[in-house]
Amino acid sequence: MTGLIKPVIGLSDEALSEITSLLNKRLADTFVLYTKTRNYHWNVTGMHFMQLHTLFESQYDTLEESMDEIAERVRQLGGVAFGTLEEFKGATALRETPGERPAAAAMVANLLADHELVIRQLRADIETADRLGDMGTNDFLTGLLEGHEKTAWFLRAHLES
Repeated sequence: MTGLIKPVIGLSDEALSEITSLLNKRLADTFVLYTKTRNYHWNVTGMHFMQLHTLFESQYDTLEESMDEIAERVRQLGGVAFGTLEEFKGATALRETPGERPAAAAMVANLLADHELVIRQLRADIETADRLGDMGTNDFLTGLLEGHEKTAWFLRAHLES
């Protein structure tokens, strides 16, 4: 965090560094999930094309808003938000499958698995924010968690027969 004016908000430099690091990881996850969702929006086919095309659009719009909010939270805490593909690629817990064009049901299942992975990461991050005494980030992460849980529910409902 060199070159920046450090916030004096009751959190140690170590706590701020740890929190901004975990936020940048979630920013990277959100960027990769956004990209995958947009890819699926563009390339979905089949009997449920229109329904999934519209669903995926709604989801990537939400993810785009989340990216901005996460980056702004990093800045609020005196950090520098990731902003390059290399940073996102190096920090994400999610994996992409370049060149693969899965069937519609597999697209939904892939997105569900990714959202559930992010949910598990966010639960751990909330515990970290709590341990570090950062109630603001704890609340912020809880909001993100709830959004991913709702999206996972929608995706899960599409897979049920």
